[in-house]
Amino acid sequence: MARASKEYIKNLIPPGLPDGREILEHGRKIGPTIKAGRSRLVRDSEFDNYLEYFRDHKERKEIAWFSNVGLATIEEEVEGIKELQKWCKKLNIKYHSTLAIPSTLSAIPKELRQYDSKNTSYVLENPEDFMALGDIEGMEVIQSDQVLAVPNAWFNGINALKAGSYQVGCFSQLLWNYPGCEDHVKYVADMLRVMGVLSSKRSEGFGVSGYLDDTYPSYCKDAIAWVGYALFEQYIADDLCDVIYQVNYGGLISDIRIRAALLKALYDSLWREKQPLPVAKIQANTTRFWDHDIEANYGMLSQEMLMAILAERRYNTGAVILPVPITEKVHVPTIEAIKGMLGVCSRLEENIEQWEDVIDFSYIDEMAEVLKTEGIKFFRNMLDILDDSGLDIEDPMQMLMFVKNFNAGLFEETFHPSMKEKGKVEVHYYTDMGRLTQNMIDEGNKTVGSARLEGKLKGKTILIASTDAHVYGLQYVRNILETAGAKVVDAGVDASVQYIFDTADEEGIRYIGVSTHNGQALGIADQLLHEMQKRDSDRNYLIFMGGRLNTILPGHSEPSDVTEMINRKGILAENNLVKTIRTISES
Repeated sequence: MARASKEYIKNLIPPGLPDGREILEHGRKIGPTIKAGRSRLVRDSEFDNYLEYFRDHKERKEIAWFSNVGLATIEEEVEGIKELQKWCKKLNIKYHSTLAIPSTLSAIPKELRQYDSKNTSYVLENPEDFMALGDIEGMEVIQSDQVLAVPNAWFNGINALKAGSYQVGCFSQLLWNYPGCEDHVKYVADMLRVMGVLSSKRSEGFGVSGYLDDTYPSYCKDAIAWVGYALFEQYIADDLCDVIYQVNYGGLISDIRIRAALLKALYDSLWREKQPLPVAKIQANTTRFWDHDIEANYGMLSQEMLMAILAERRYNTGAVILPVPITEKVHVPTIEAIKGMLGVCSRLEENIEQWEDVIDFSYIDEMAEVLKTEGIKFFRNMLDILDDSGLDIEDPMQMLMFVKNFNAGLFEETFHPSMKEKGKVEVHYYTDMGRLTQNMIDEGNKTVGSARLEGKLKGKTILIASTDAHVYGLQYVRNILETAGAKVVDAGVDASVQYIFDTADEEGIRYIGVSTHNGQALGIADQLLHEMQKRDSDRNYLIFMGGRLNTILPGHSEPSDVTEMINRKGILAENNLVKTIRTISES
């Protein structure tokens, strides 16, 4: 992959872009007119804000546990979190914060919602929904997903602040796109205006989060990118906007050595006297679980969480630990699944001193130092290249538009420090996603060969795209289809249905493959059919879908497999690429 040119980078900034410093200052002036709330946990404590609570937990060197909860309605969400909190309190599990995960529809202003995407989670409809989450006894409910770096940034950000969420939005979701929301300048400006408000609330403990696995590092082979890009997000949030920044990571990293070393590297790299709590949480990986023999997933979960406990006890960053329920691979976790996971993980602490007596962390310490040193080089290289390309690196609006518009596939090849030093990427510590994907590709190609399908699609051009941020599935599908002889046009991640068809029509393509993972499968299928019917029927499109084909159906609280429902609509829904290749070859 070629690196990005200076001309390309310069052209990422639209002409007439407003000055970000003025937008930021406007938000700061509005800030004092908005009263920030406090979570029920903080209101019932001796602390003024959750960061003080967080600092106290760090000073006491406690291990605290965390969860993600995303249920079908706001009422179920509130009751589910309450049930978890009471259960953990009864068992003396240190659990005082959770991330509430709403539907992606919440990210879109009501007037721009073209479709009901039938996501697996609740939709934030009004201020009362935010307040209900902020009023759960004993809990800091963090409202950051679908809040800040989204088209609905102003409504969601201000209401999350009023509800007392100390992290008001996730910076890293700026890379995502949303159907019907093409005015990126407007909503990025709204995001920046919210950050201006948060700047005025810094002394009250409010800030933003980053989740590295949702953004550019997830496209990279080398783990140093996690540190380099975290420094870049901190640079924009803290240096340019004077907003507290905390980083989260882990969902795409299963190598326990890298996970532990990143904890120290991120903490040491991002630590500042004015922000001594730079790492908020370590999340368990979401890539290595089986979708069969589910109980066996406790084996993977337990070893990761044991290392996370050991690393946090050694480095004392204050980060909370987020284990992932063993059912994550097959459906959105239930409250019972979250209970089971928290119970198992909290018991890992009981004999932790025995493990500390026999574990040697010297190799992890060495890795952390390399990740820190090379990650800092990565970050500095980013600023130098952006500056040399003519961007105003002190204008937060230009920096945000760079993040929004840059081609993620060019990220590592452009900014990795070894490109400057040696002209090619030399990986220090491989991320496991790259290796896992390659293993899947190798196995898939063997299957295609065994089925005698090599070259079967010769002469056919197929467009593939993902409706969410999952890139590795696209890499797998592209390689398998190319082995079968197809020419593949990759429309990328976070692709809107309209963009998918626009690209297909420009290229004269009738075969379209769509991947989706966020519980929107049925809604996406309906959008695809609606858009297809609007287009030239002579094209005779053949659409196939894969990924996690589930949706919450009316009257259900949990997602259901909707594969057959999609097939009955006339779309080929199938995660078996051998069958898909045969169907395409016969059409």
